[in-house]
Amino acid sequence: MASATSVESPPYTAPASRGPRSASISLLAISLGSAGLGGAWQAAASAVSAWIQVSDVLYAVSGLIWVVLLAAYVRHGGARWRNLRADLRHPGQGFALAYVPIIGMLITGHFSRFGQEGARWAYAVFLVAAALVAARLLAHWLTGTLSETALHPGYLLPVSSGPFIASITASTLRLPEVAAAAFAVGVLYWLAFGTVILGSLVTSSPLPPPARPTLTVLIIPPAVGGSAWLAAHGGRLDGVGHGFSGILFFTLALVAFLLPTLRERSFHTGLWVYIFPVAATTNFLVRWSYAADVPDREAVAWALLAVASGAFLLLGAATLVHGGRLWRLRSGRHPNRW
Repeated sequence: MASATSVESPPYTAPASRGPRSASISLLAISLGSAGLGGAWQAAASAVSAWIQVSDVLYAVSGLIWVVLLAAYVRHGGARWRNLRADLRHPGQGFALAYVPIIGMLITGHFSRFGQEGARWAYAVFLVAAALVAARLLAHWLTGTLSETALHPGYLLPVSSGPFIASITASTLRLPEVAAAAFAVGVLYWLAFGTVILGSLVTSSPLPPPARPTLTVLIIPPAVGGSAWLAAHGGRLDGVGHGFSGILFFTLALVAFLLPTLRERSFHTGLWVYIFPVAATTNFLVRWSYAADVPDREAVAWALLAVASGAFLLLGAATLVHGGRLWRLRSGRHPNRW
């Protein structure tokens, strides 16, 4: 809380032209979800001989969406420092800009098998970008600018989940020192900032309905953190790995009890925020079931993949229907005529 002698900053005012940029940032959740599901299929490819081509397609789709949305963001002024700074400072959506380098790292790690040296250079660029975005966001938050904002777990994405994902990619690229450093950053800010967010959720007013789907983001840190630990230790499950699995299982139970609160009356593209938590959990549990020698682990892995892939396809179909309905409305055609 700011002291009485501190100088208050003027209230944040979003630029009038921010709408298209905001839409591009929000839709990046589709790209992140595609990459996350691709990672789950990649884990299954080594565990149950699943088809790596499915993972390749999902990552390719993620990359295509990422490029299109990033181009749209730049076209609407995102490359201008004034607009970028305003978007980073946005109290409700600034954290989502971390999607850009995080998705880049995920795609780079997956396709590194076609050229590791080039992948390392691309990873270095995305790693630095992710670190700068996270540090800039955290520096902005530490000035007390979030004191009047309802905190939600989405703020964990750049400062905790991002470093864990950076650690996973570093292990894939055989950079163990970088993996260890990124993992340490993820743990520190998960514990520090996660405690603040949980305290705010318990003691403050309920989240507004548009922000409630971000409660599922609580699943991401233990899922990607556990995957990062397994990746750094050759898939072996030790005490730390069991600790991550325990936190994940407890968090899954917590989110299950929250599901009635998260129920939506109608479809909107913000529902894509659910896919990456589901995909990240599937990724970790596929790896964990084999590391823990779970009975019938192959059937468990395929069942997890079926649920995650089904949710992805369902949301994809709903998005296409939603997009078609919007197009007909904008073109003056009544949806009931189709």
